[in-house]
Amino acid sequence: MGNTETKKKQQLKADSQQSEPSSREKTLSDTKKILLLHKSNDEQLKVVRNFRDALTTAAHGSIRVANVVNIADGEDDSLIGLPWLEELNNVLLICLTSEAIAQLEEIVRDNRLADENGLLHRKVFSISFGESLASEWPPEGLQRGSRDARDFHFGFSEVAKLKPQDFERSEKMNALVAAIKGTQ
Repeated sequence: MGNTETKKKQQLKADSQQSEPSSREKTLSDTKKILLLHKSNDEQLKVVRNFRDALTTAAHGSIRVANVVNIADGEDDSLIGLPWLEELNNVLLICLTSEAIAQLEEIVRDNRLADENGLLHRKVFSISFGESLASEWPPEGLQRGSRDARDFHFGFSEVAKLKPQDFERSEKMNALVAAIKGTQ
């Protein structure tokens, strides 16, 4: 009788092990995929790349920048739309500069990343490296789509000289990573 109980326990254990995803599968399915949207000249592009590197480092594998789109290069035709953003773990991160806001607003509206009431999609985040752009973003007619933090201002004084380590040491980076990881 004890022998059949042991076999049943072993079978239950084997069944539960087969149904649990491996740590690699779980990690891949939990990884947030970022589309980083920005408007940068050659000098600014280096800072955006440093930010991208710091973001992935700070996230310890839980965030992957899947695509970087520079709208200054006319790459905005390859942008995502609402169906992509609705997929599990996809997030749009917009890098704000004063000169880019009008074009970014147009992209958000054209790609239906805000609803008919002007509420930004809950998975749309914005960042600014230097001065705060809170008075300019979201632009008139658009509103934050979540009460959770979605706009992150780093407040660096010399943006052109930023290295990945500057971002990594910033408390804003930790807050940004936590907010992105918390999206559904």
